[in-house]
Amino acid sequence: MESLYTKYRPQTFSDVVGQVPVVSTLERAVLNQTLSHAYLFCGPRGTGKTTMARILAKALVCEEGPGVLPDGTCEQCRSVAEGIHPDVAEIDAASRTKVGEVREEIISKVDFAPVLGRSKVYIVDEVHMLSTAAFNALLKTLEEPPAHVTFIFCTTDPQKIPTTVLSRLQKFTFSPLSDADIRGRLETICQGEGYRAEPEALDLVVRHAKGGMRDAISALEQLAVFGDGNVSADIARDLLGQSSEDVLVRLVEGLAARDTGELFGVVAEVVAGGRDLQQLVAELTLRVRDLFVVKSIGLLPALVAATADAGAELEREAALFEDADRLSRILLSLSDAEYALKRGGDQRIALEIALVRMARPEGDLTLESLNERMNRLEAQMVGDVASAPAAPRAASASAKPVAAAAPAPTPEPKPVPAPKPAPPSAPASAPAPRAPEPPASRAQAPAVPASAPMAPAPTPASVGNGRDAAWAEVVASLPPNEASLLDASRVQADDGHLLIIEVDDDSPFTLGILRRPDVLQELEDACAPIFGKRRVDVVPSRDQKPHAPAPSTRPSAPATPRQGFRAPAPASAPAPAPAPRPRQAPVAPSRAAAAPAPVNPPVPTPPPAPQPGPTPAAPAVGDDEFSSILSGLQNTFGSVEVLSVGTDAPEDEVPGDAGFDEEYEFGYDDGFVEEPLDD
Repeated sequence: MESLYTKYRPQTFSDVVGQVPVVSTLERAVLNQTLSHAYLFCGPRGTGKTTMARILAKALVCEEGPGVLPDGTCEQCRSVAEGIHPDVAEIDAASRTKVGEVREEIISKVDFAPVLGRSKVYIVDEVHMLSTAAFNALLKTLEEPPAHVTFIFCTTDPQKIPTTVLSRLQKFTFSPLSDADIRGRLETICQGEGYRAEPEALDLVVRHAKGGMRDAISALEQLAVFGDGNVSADIARDLLGQSSEDVLVRLVEGLAARDTGELFGVVAEVVAGGRDLQQLVAELTLRVRDLFVVKSIGLLPALVAATADAGAELEREAALFEDADRLSRILLSLSDAEYALKRGGDQRIALEIALVRMARPEGDLTLESLNERMNRLEAQMVGDVASAPAAPRAASASAKPVAAAAPAPTPEPKPVPAPKPAPPSAPASAPAPRAPEPPASRAQAPAVPASAPMAPAPTPASVGNGRDAAWAEVVASLPPNEASLLDASRVQADDGHLLIIEVDDDSPFTLGILRRPDVLQELEDACAPIFGKRRVDVVPSRDQKPHAPAPSTRPSAPATPRQGFRAPAPASAPAPAPAPRPRQAPVAPSRAAAAPAPVNPPVPTPPPAPQPGPTPAAPAVGDDEFSSILSGLQNTFGSVEVLSVGTDAPEDEVPGDAGFDEEYEFGYDDGFVEEPLDD
């Protein structure tokens, strides 16, 4: 018994369904007698490659003569259709791949003249299966064949054909047939065979064919035999293994509502009904693709083939999803799930895991799932942001520096114990006694809080609250994705060329996004109108910043900072003898010198009146030198603060003897050095 796809195979150019570019080109070549000596027909299975090769062979051997389209009625055309024409040879390259078989079938016979027709035609199906040696043997024949020979190669995989062969062929690409073309052909066959087919059943057959006419006709024949001429939708679902519309709707609604229980229930029903899970994933992928198109650009008939009722249902389902990005991520997950099902293993478990990842992104660690979780958090914060004041980011950005500037509680000063007596070797002629300092003043000297009015030197960008407000304005101008990552951020340093941004969220994910070149470029573009042209860098927040140390409990030992900047003592000529140098009683440096305003040396204050039990204090650097050092450090490093005060005397010496000067330890914070520098 003849199968339907053989019975209804097109016999002329006018019978071919679809493939308009190929048909029109070959018809003009036949009518104008400009046919080539070699052709390559490539495309998916069931799209008419071999059928077109036979029709072209009829045009070459037709009795009506050259320049006439064949009608399939002459003896030559009927012989070609039946496959018995002696001058038309069909060779299956899948079973004749060796070079010896190519020599026997083609090369050794190509020079013989035609027996009945005007030409000899070699139709080589699945030509990509030939070996490399066989292709090489054909090269010379393909390049300069006899005038009466025409080669027609058919393949589904043209990439495997050597380029040396492709350059000698005219290539025609056959595309998958449209659903409308396949449906029209199936209706014609049903009318010719007397089948009673439901429209929904034909839609299921068309969807199952995936652009292949031969697959569609074969499925229709199978359904007609099973239903005794009746083709119903229920029979089509049972035999073709396709899911019902209700199953797809429940899956889509479960994904939109993130209802994993419903998704597990649908999978259990499909497995219990004996459905093919791979087919279910393929159908769900097509459904989500339609939803993605509708959500992105709307329901367009050219892109989504659906009736009026089906289109309304697609629009309703698309409205259940937040945005098109989530549908795109679901499509990617479905593609991975389809590959996992084909790879083997338990298909049910693989499908259930994929559905849970699509419904609950917190169970997945991919960048797409993390992005979806961030989008959900942003959507939840929309209401709070809308009800907040006009400039919430500026307030939050400026609150942290102000809070940091609050003075820390100063510990209760402890009295400094009396110094050791002078060594016996000290000369008798000691200098005049200096006015001693009160113990409390020396004890409190290193405990200057970090919040003392020691503002950094002005930079090209605004400082203080103005700089934070400017940064808040930059953050407000960024897109929501970048702005959400910079909510808890502030300007750490700005030297006129480099703007350093400090963020509280020091997770690798956040820093990785903010340090991407495209994000940094976007930040630099946003900062340019406000701060000026700057390079931007993002650093994590430093939880522990240097503060003023507590009062030292060992006044006789020098301060031992971790890392610091020591201001050099005033240069003086070394004494040739251990005799003490006569020095004028210096005044302890006032902490007001730390302010940026005093550039000129302050007016020295008179020494305090002597107290009972005088305690000699270590000589201090003059106020003018101290201010000069501090001003230079501020101009160089920006924010500078005093960390400790000590002497350069050994531990066994008295901190106040002649010949030893005070040492000041400074620290600064510019975003590059994580601790104060030494010297």
